[in-house]
Amino acid sequence: MIFMATTKISAEKTAGEISTLLSRSGMVKYIQTEYDGGEIVGISFIVMTEKQRVPFRLPAKWEPVLEAMKKDKHTPRHLHSPEQARRVAWRQVLRWVQAQMALIEIGMVDIKEVFMPYLMVSRDQTLYEQLQGQNFMMLGYKSKNV
Repeated sequence: MIFMATTKISAEKTAGEISTLLSRSGMVKYIQTEYDGGEIVGISFIVMTEKQRVPFRLPAKWEPVLEAMKKDKHTPRHLHSPEQARRVAWRQVLRWVQAQMALIEIGMVDIKEVFMPYLMVSRDQTLYEQLQGQNFMMLGYKSKNV
């Protein structure tokens, strides 16, 4: 079965838990919940460095979750809905953020390091999305095997 497929916790409650977790770190100075059509679609936040604001955006892409749930023979059919997929997607984002914050707390990683793919490089694009759009060519890595 899909991880946390049976959760009954709303996306709104989970997004609130993520915001609380980020704010308790003491490193995040601004948090914004983003909506589209009345549904939560992302959480944006800013981490301050000594010289500037560093913006990040965490999405919860529920569509792939719904597709995975439909393909999974162990996930009951009554759970195959966009609303349930949203709940599951947000719970999974929460668990991921909790794991990252645990690593940050013990000094194993820096907050900017673990959230780097979600760094906003323009008003509507993350670093990962930019790299993906350029087929990761801007990385400049050249392998003899590729």
